[in-house]
Amino acid sequence: MLAGAHETDLMIEHLTGKARPAKTSGSVANSPELEQQLLRLGRALRRITYPHYTNEAAAIDGAGFWELALLQEHGPLRPSDLANILSLDISTVSRQLKQLEINGLVTRKVHEQDARAYLIMISEAGEQVLDEIIKLRQRTISEVVSEWPKSDVKTLVELIKRLTCGIEKEMGPKSPS
Repeated sequence: MLAGAHETDLMIEHLTGKARPAKTSGSVANSPELEQQLLRLGRALRRITYPHYTNEAAAIDGAGFWELALLQEHGPLRPSDLANILSLDISTVSRQLKQLEINGLVTRKVHEQDARAYLIMISEAGEQVLDEIIKLRQRTISEVVSEWPKSDVKTLVELIKRLTCGIEKEMGPKSPS
């Protein structure tokens, strides 16, 4: 269950030993620095994921990684559901899924309630590739923060959760229909 703003403030105060300052002013929140740092983080995470993998993992790109992760999280989905979650055009997702299927990382089956439709599911090979990539990301991030105080790591996790929940609340979470 997600904590409310007050509970989050208390948690941050507890984790850091400091009371959280008053709300961020619009000028600070609207500054390009936050967006720039989030973009840099996204690029850094891509560098962790894609240049260091086995031949099987080389069969996916950034989009393929997210599609595999969503299929692992939600189970079999229609391509249109994946497109909705990823906020992408169905033709883009279909093209990406075709490549994942050619590489043996996903399979398709006829939808039980609608024989005209099909569901995409992650294959055993896809599970292994996704696991390899996630473990690499976890190892790399763990190495980066290994010298940080534990309280800083906990605070980072809580702030990322808070940012994610705020964005989901603002934009509405995307999930299978």
